[in-house]
Amino acid sequence: MKKTLILGGKDKHYEVIDFLKGFSITTIVIMHLMQDNITLLPRILHIVSSIGGTGVHVFIFCSGFGLYLSHLHKPKSYFSFLLARMNKLYIPYILVVFIAFLIPVTYTGENRVIALLSHIFLFKMFVPEFEGSFCGQLWFMSTIIQFYLVFIPLCSLKKALKKTSNFMAVTLFISVCYWIMLLLINKTDIRVWSSFFLQYLWEFCFGMVCAEKFFKGEKINLSHSLLLVISVVGIGCQAFMALSSGVLKVFNDIPALFGYGSLALLIYSVGFMNKIILFLSKFSYEWYLTHMLIFTLIYLLAPSTLAGQVILGIFALILSVFIALGYQKLLKKFLKK
Repeated sequence: MKKTLILGGKDKHYEVIDFLKGFSITTIVIMHLMQDNITLLPRILHIVSSIGGTGVHVFIFCSGFGLYLSHLHKPKSYFSFLLARMNKLYIPYILVVFIAFLIPVTYTGENRVIALLSHIFLFKMFVPEFEGSFCGQLWFMSTIIQFYLVFIPLCSLKKALKKTSNFMAVTLFISVCYWIMLLLINKTDIRVWSSFFLQYLWEFCFGMVCAEKFFKGEKINLSHSLLLVISVVGIGCQAFMALSSGVLKVFNDIPALFGYGSLALLIYSVGFMNKIILFLSKFSYEWYLTHMLIFTLIYLLAPSTLAGQVILGIFALILSVFIALGYQKLLKKFLKK
């Protein structure tokens, strides 16, 4: 095993990005399974599993990377870009929402029909009551759609600022200002505010910057020792800030991205999980959309023992993979037609 991870270069397909996407979705799914369903686990395991939620930051980074790399290869107009991306994102998402709508246990609020309409017409991203309706993880769809809406303007901003350092400085400044604003207006714990795209703007744009480096054939050399130090310090700082007062918690995105991202790259370097994670990355979006619906239905059985919950959890996890894979194949046939 080499002691240095080399990213970029002349390769046209960046396996490491596929790995990061697959790894982030995998840890998110496992976190949801452990925290929401295997409730009898020791508290320390629930706390440790919460690190999996940090995968959201890496996934946003990968989204910025993938979108900008595609843009560099083949630029599109604003509306042609939106049409292409929304077809791939919106149809699979709304189909899952509609299925969840038909299942009574997925929503306990009074305004069930309006909640469905909030997803269809995308106004849930402005209404706290509906932001996590039907399946809690669907809050993320609002954030991604917001990034789609501003992506082409971000490309124009990057071009206007010319220097990469200027682009990163401006976008990080915007995110920091947004974090401070959330503190001042006391909205840090309200999802429609804390998951607004400005919260994650800097890491999405960081993905764009890395995509440009890779597009130009530049290499990034990362030693394993450096990755280990960053992962330990980053995850440690993230945990401390998340468990402390609301002031520090707002600013934990930076150590979260670099700590979790470095850990993922270190695991990628070792290579023993690569085939599994790269396989899961092929249908990671469909898995993200469907996994909580599967878990909710499976855990209606409500085992009363830890052993029962764990066994059911393993079954639910395997079943969610097969259903996501099948859903992806059905979508391909549908969208092809």
